[in-house]
Amino acid sequence: MITFKSKTDVHSTEDIFAEINARMIAALMFHSQMADYFDFLGFRGYKRIHEYQYFDEGKERRCLNRYYINHHNQIIPDRYDGVVQMIPDGWKTANRMSVGKSTKQKAVEDGFLQYREWESTTKELYEKYAAELRTGGMIADAIYVDELVEDVDKELKCLERIMVDLISTGYDMTYIVESQKDIHDKYRDKLKEVEKYA
Repeated sequence: MITFKSKTDVHSTEDIFAEINARMIAALMFHSQMADYFDFLGFRGYKRIHEYQYFDEGKERRCLNRYYINHHNQIIPDRYDGVVQMIPDGWKTANRMSVGKSTKQKAVEDGFLQYREWESTTKELYEKYAAELRTGGMIADAIYVDELVEDVDKELKCLERIMVDLISTGYDMTYIVESQKDIHDKYRDKLKEVEKYA
């Protein structure tokens, strides 16, 4: 359940950056919980994707705040309001060893659909914010936000490739389990690159 909503009717640079910052805070909560979600299911590759995104987007948020301070000489106002709760309530008292195949298959499908919806909405919002900044004559700020759009677009591309494979196999449990090691190792290595620049 996500009650957090980004505002779309914002026009000032301060309001736009405050909305982006709030979205990034929600994204950190989303990825942290989704890492736990997939870890609980025993899917270490999918867990590692979200761990990587958590640390990469945490770094990105630090860069956003640093950019705003250095280019606008102010701190971005903290306007986060809402809830991000990705773990189903029933899982909070369950034992991971008791989760069956069909529950896992449905959880993988649901988890990836929620992930895609989150990232697609984020991309649309950032595009709107960049356009608004450009309209207001804040070209350097718009270019900065364009880079955020590009980053989300790359994440969506990788995510959708995984989803196409999952859909093509009918969320086959053998395929899902066998793909975990390669995904885990790929994102473990990507995480090492993020840590170098932390």
